[in-house]
Amino acid sequence: MQHHTHFIVIAQLLLLLPIASVSVLGSTDPMVLSHNALRTEVHSMITALDTLIGRVDETQDSVPKWTIDTLKEWWEKHVGHASDHCSSEQTVYKPLVNEKWPDIIDQTQDAMDSTQKKVTKSIAKLSVEKSSLVAVHNALITYEDMMLKNFGAEERTVLPLLHSNVSPEEMSQIQRKMLEEGHDNAMGALIYALSSDGTKFRDEFMKARNIPSFVWFVAFKGQLSHYKEDMVAKVEAITSGKQPRVKEAGWF
Repeated sequence: MQHHTHFIVIAQLLLLLPIASVSVLGSTDPMVLSHNALRTEVHSMITALDTLIGRVDETQDSVPKWTIDTLKEWWEKHVGHASDHCSSEQTVYKPLVNEKWPDIIDQTQDAMDSTQKKVTKSIAKLSVEKSSLVAVHNALITYEDMMLKNFGAEERTVLPLLHSNVSPEEMSQIQRKMLEEGHDNAMGALIYALSSDGTKFRDEFMKARNIPSFVWFVAFKGQLSHYKEDMVAKVEAITSGKQPRVKEAGWF
């Protein structure tokens, strides 16, 4: 276990090495990649619910119980991921730009939090009735809209401020700390959002930072697998209508 933890720490340190050939302000910045992970996460469930709603017989109100349970589990984990990310940005990034922090960030963050609570309330009211599923779907769309506005505002305003006020070396230290203390699914979600099999992360992201290929096998591959089991499998189950397989305890 100690060896595994050691490799994880090495991977996190290597992850934030200076980029060799890609613009820091481009899509390889950890802030943007973390945002993309959450954007992908939410949109995938909205798309899954589109499919599920079209499949449910409106006259029979036949939403399966396992679907309700799966959606609740997915949402709880998403809220943990999103809340941890947003809290970290407020705690770590805001003091770095002081009075230059744009008011629109706090405004859109508050609106995002408000819509998140509305999704939570709609999910708590889920039942076999199709209308309750539609309510969750609509609440998620509103939440996604506010998330896009909040993240977009941060990328347009806060990100340039950070890179003008903070040296690349200091930013690497800061973002490394955020990564180390981040949510369990944060790294796997980031990798998955680049490409579901991790290819783009390995071939582009790791190479741009000169991260040795072996780190994929000792750290990042496992984080991607965990995310797929923990989150992606739930979305795929709701899309297909097939109850997710319960992983049995044991070695195999």
